[in-house]
Amino acid sequence: MFDEVVHQVQISGPQMDQTYLLPPGKTTIGRQAGSDLVFVHPLVSRHHAELTCTADTCQITDLGSTHGTLLNHVPLEANQPVTLNPGDLVEIGAFRLEYEKVGVGLAETPEEAPTAVEVEEGSKEEAVEKETAVPPPTSASPPPAAPAPVLSAPPRPVQDWPTAEYVPLAPVGDGSGRNGRGPGAAEPVEEPFFFTLPPGLSLTHSRYLEYLPDIYRAGGEKSFMVRFLALLESILAPLEWTVDNFDLFLDPKTAPVGFLPWLANWYDLTFDESWDEAAQRTLLTEAYLIYRRRGTAWALRRLLEIYTGRTVEIDDQNVNLDDFTFAVRIAGSEREMSRTAVERLINANKPAHTSYTLQFIE
Repeated sequence: MFDEVVHQVQISGPQMDQTYLLPPGKTTIGRQAGSDLVFVHPLVSRHHAELTCTADTCQITDLGSTHGTLLNHVPLEANQPVTLNPGDLVEIGAFRLEYEKVGVGLAETPEEAPTAVEVEEGSKEEAVEKETAVPPPTSASPPPAAPAPVLSAPPRPVQDWPTAEYVPLAPVGDGSGRNGRGPGAAEPVEEPFFFTLPPGLSLTHSRYLEYLPDIYRAGGEKSFMVRFLALLESILAPLEWTVDNFDLFLDPKTAPVGFLPWLANWYDLTFDESWDEAAQRTLLTEAYLIYRRRGTAWALRRLLEIYTGRTVEIDDQNVNLDDFTFAVRIAGSEREMSRTAVERLINANKPAHTSYTLQFIE
């Protein structure tokens, strides 16, 4: 017989895999922080079940939980204790508890009874020994040795209760070698990525939760379901905003700066780094007028005025000019603007058979 019996359960579930020794008395199970075993899950009630252990037995009782407790895949009746047997499987929400009963202490080794053949052979040998044996000495024979103690396997040690923590992502390794895993030259460490929450959204609240049953709202703002939906909403909500307000992208006055080159492509226009944002928006606002009169002196003059911000004069009627030649005069210093960029604009928008002269008048 064992000197002591130890009750324990092997727990497996979300972010949990451990052995828990059941103390004598009651062990409460639930989602509330004051329980002995805290299982944070929407399918676990605040006061879900309890285990009652004595020296020899252990019982489980469902405390009228919302989603019930399963013993070997069979639902338990509320408030009806059931005795557990070694190997029984208890299911509470997404958690599984396998009950084990371990004996600790000394155990006697039972002596095997002799068989009939051994008894018959022994009786014959005793008869022969009685006829030929010499009387034994009077000294007492040594007592039989005590049986060696048999120890059962010790219970597995109790592990610390795991808790979830939010840890910022960091590069692996010490920065030496390839990916920090071997000798070599140090590689530049990338700066950590910081997530910026879109305006109007929260990490602990999601409007998506309003479309789900009440069971998914258990646990408050820090529950997994709320944080998971808030993460999805932080990704999908900006996309919905973009689709709902796409008309603003098509207006040069309200379109994002990065979207302006795409609008300019409608009119076969391109913007280089010398174009400022105000000039781009002004050109796109008047592009339908300029494009309709493309190739005329008015269209070219207005295009150059928007780009340079200065007064531009185009003379194509002077009798002193060569045939198919016009003069462009810009009020400003050549040092204040790029002559190459101005010539590129003129060449892209003038009639192909014409030539020109360019002057900057200070």
